[in-house]
Amino acid sequence: MRVRPPIPALLKSVLFQEAQGVQQTRHEAFPRPPSAVHKSLDMLLAEMDAVDMRWAVVMGRQSMEPFGIIPNDEIAELMETHPGRFVGWAGVNLAEDMDACLAEIRRCMALPGFRGVSVEPSISLHPDIRRADDRRLYPIYEECLRLDVPVNVTLSGVLQRLTRQPYELSSPTQIYQVALDFPKLDIHVAHAAYPHVMDMIGIAFTCPNVWLSADLYMAPQLPGSGEYAKAACNYFQNRTVFGSNYPSKPFPQMIDAYRQWGWPADVEANVLGRNALRLMRMA
Repeated sequence: MRVRPPIPALLKSVLFQEAQGVQQTRHEAFPRPPSAVHKSLDMLLAEMDAVDMRWAVVMGRQSMEPFGIIPNDEIAELMETHPGRFVGWAGVNLAEDMDACLAEIRRCMALPGFRGVSVEPSISLHPDIRRADDRRLYPIYEECLRLDVPVNVTLSGVLQRLTRQPYELSSPTQIYQVALDFPKLDIHVAHAAYPHVMDMIGIAFTCPNVWLSADLYMAPQLPGSGEYAKAACNYFQNRTVFGSNYPSKPFPQMIDAYRQWGWPADVEANVLGRNALRLMRMA
């Protein structure tokens, strides 16, 4: 939760254009994965096998540069070519009219392998939709509820910096009203709105339908990561999911980083796999 594999659309993004990935998140303890260096999908699959990674989640994206567009059809092709290895979440282009957005969600959810929907309001292609609690997005949440699929919202300060958008739009406070208005909708927050750690924890604490994937920000090297880890062990045992941040981070070191927190075995098993499967209705 999530992997950005070396498929054509992603190879054009900042994640693969820079030799070492996003500059702000580089750290010597997490070298660039060989598959990312060589832009090799076969090597990626071998790296997944080496750590017993059964599934990798790939989310569509319709966002500003330097992240750009990851077409849903390209994800569908990836899942068809490598059955049983990837799970897709449909990316929604918020710049399109709502009927088109809903039609795309329905189309993708009818395709094999799609298990969720992803929106990125803070860096969307729409000229003025910038928050997840924008009421114009509510039909998307209603459709996700109708189809019984989770929705992802990606939030982080680095995301805002690279797109040169206002920093305050990385705040998770925009999730709160959505979670209240749609209490049965599972809301997954990629990057867990880092560095707004305590606000994110507070919202997930008060709203039991909010799920966290802190991915690289769960690593002990990151200030504030210990709060995510403490919350995962004590209150969010069933709503914290592992994220590798591939291709910026390698699988073995990221898995070890999560295990360094010394969680009880059942918590570790939940975070590293079981929770994600439940979120995506795969278990």
